[in-house]
Amino acid sequence: MKSLPISQRGIIHILPMGIILVLLVIVYLIWQGTIKLPGGLLQRGPKVELQETYKNPFDKETQYVNPFDKYKNPFVTNK
Repeated sequence: MKSLPISQRGIIHILPMGIILVLLVIVYLIWQGTIKLPGGLLQRGPKVELQETYKNPFDKETQYVNPFDKYKNPFVTNK
């Protein structure tokens, strides 16, 4: 194998370190929000606020009824 000249040996070591440094700077800028990614990549999801008051699940007026459900529970009385 042929040895590289001294002027090109330094470039081989500096080039990968420079590429890694540029990638780290880009990742840092994306993390800080300076660079926005298209399509919503790495976005934090919406915050769900907790409710302080809940409806009584045993009250007939507040129960959920699935209108598309074919199965009818025989233990539930007709309204």
